[in-house]
Amino acid sequence: MNIRNIDRALFTGLFVGIIIFIKEILFSGINAFISILIGAIAALIGYLIGDKILPRKSDNN
Repeated sequence: MNIRNIDRALFTGLFVGIIIFIKEILFSGINAFISILIGAIAALIGYLIGDKILPRKSDNN
């Protein structure tokens, strides 16, 4: 992983953690397959949001 992607990776992890936490509070008896699917979709959405919020920095030295 490139050092410039660390901020997006941290944002994605935080986003997935919040979504999983909310899911466990509201729907604790949900199927394991659906929980994994929700986590994967949250990771994809979190990365896309992080990509928009935290743009890549260009090195023009």
